[in-house]
Amino acid sequence: MTTASAPSLRSVIAGFLLSLLLCAINSYLTLSFGVIEEGPTIAALFFFAFFFLSRTPITTHEMVIVATMGSAGGSLGFISNFYAAKAMTGQPYSVVDMTLFATITSVVGLLFVIPLRELLVLRENLPWPSSKATAGVISALVEKGDPRQVVVLLVVGLTTMAYVVGNTDGGFGWFPDGTSLPVIAAWGGAIAWSPFAIGSAYLMGMRTCVGFLVGAVVLMVMAPHLPEPDAPHRYVWPGIGFLVATGLTAMLVNWKVIVAAMRSLTDIRVSSDDDSILRGRGLALFAAVALGSTILFLWLGMGLNLLLVVILVVLGGLIQNIIATRAAAQTAFNPARVMGVLLQGACALAGGRGADVNLTGAGFVAGSGAQAGNLTGDMAYGRWFKVPARWQFWTQSITVLPCAYVSALVFQWIQGRTKLSLESGEMPAPVAKIWAATALIFDGQRAMPPHAAEAMMVGAAVGVLYVLAEANPRIERWLPSSVGIGIGMVLPVAYDLSFFLGGVLLWTLHRAFKVRELTLNTVAVACIVAEGLGGVLKPILSMVGVIR
Repeated sequence: MTTASAPSLRSVIAGFLLSLLLCAINSYLTLSFGVIEEGPTIAALFFFAFFFLSRTPITTHEMVIVATMGSAGGSLGFISNFYAAKAMTGQPYSVVDMTLFATITSVVGLLFVIPLRELLVLRENLPWPSSKATAGVISALVEKGDPRQVVVLLVVGLTTMAYVVGNTDGGFGWFPDGTSLPVIAAWGGAIAWSPFAIGSAYLMGMRTCVGFLVGAVVLMVMAPHLPEPDAPHRYVWPGIGFLVATGLTAMLVNWKVIVAAMRSLTDIRVSSDDDSILRGRGLALFAAVALGSTILFLWLGMGLNLLLVVILVVLGGLIQNIIATRAAAQTAFNPARVMGVLLQGACALAGGRGADVNLTGAGFVAGSGAQAGNLTGDMAYGRWFKVPARWQFWTQSITVLPCAYVSALVFQWIQGRTKLSLESGEMPAPVAKIWAATALIFDGQRAMPPHAAEAMMVGAAVGVLYVLAEANPRIERWLPSSVGIGIGMVLPVAYDLSFFLGGVLLWTLHRAFKVRELTLNTVAVACIVAEGLGGVLKPILSMVGVIR
């Protein structure tokens, strides 16, 4: 590995541009749907589409670099939930503050990738389900070089983007953005013709898609008793209680994973692997810069006391990343949403009860986790393909500041054109609402709506019981996913039904019509990117007068 040549220029340039694109797209999609596809598979497919006719053959090493950089940008879009939660609870951040916060938390995440790789990639043989899926796509594209995937990507992508730009939801008005359903329309019953929901449904699996259907049914059952029967998702409290409780209970159910993660911290052995990222003075210098800049920004720039800064770095930068990354490596469950809540609680216990202060706990999870967890997972398949870890580390590092700036600009742009509110906002933003509601609870000085606390408690109690039932292997496969149910209770019913129909459609194509998984992956990627590009493009066309 030590004698391997440097990454190709085209892979670095393509990875950099795709990281910016995916960061912008996911900054929009995470507030629209609450779920995102981080980006490694998307980046790999697009790189293949760009260069499959090149005289220079595409290599697995190039695909790994592009997937890693795309994953870095795509996952950083998740931090928009933190910005939105801050806007829902008080004065929003400026672009400079958002950029600096995302940058310093990302650099801390990169620092802790080094021990995470040592602990979870080199010492242990973990399943890494998401990494295996990305590796499968890379192998299929490079080894078989299927040009049909390029055609599928272009045709599906351009068609669905044309639909998004041309629909009645802020577009040209040529196509309906949804269809109301007879009888249940008064309770929000409709289907949103969302390419993102239809495409990503395949990647999430049928259990999650059925969970969205259950979430829709729960909303419509509650609708007649809610303040806005035609928009039951705006009464977010039961859904937030369910989501937080299911996340916490899932962590308790997987206590062995957490214990193993904590125990690994006591093992200070260094592996004999010669593929090191940083050692000696280089590691000390990088750590000094990362931790020093973090302390200065949070202490002097954001007014946090030193105890809170230490808690954020130790709990948010290291411990939560070990827990979340190991959980994702073993179970494909990444508890980022609930880890944000736990860090908010830790901040409140240390004296940071104010909403603007305890929210920094969730923000730290979003920023550091976007880099640490995803890069560690990327390094797992990078090792399988014999790509030097330092390549992945440094190529991802160069995306941090530009992507932080892009995420800040996109959020400011969204905020200027879309109402963001805990209960009446125009964007669902389920993760942001979880963090905002939690911030208000810890704050204690801002009144919650009548019966909101009771609704959260009921949702939480149901969530605990549901996850305990899911933990039984004999019945788990027959139960809708708790993640789908929880997010479904905060999204509009029309989106829930769209996720469900998308899952049924693509599952049918795979099972009944024997469409290959690689092709369905390509269709899903095309739909996801088309929704993001179209959603970002519509306001731009409106500003320049093309859409009236």
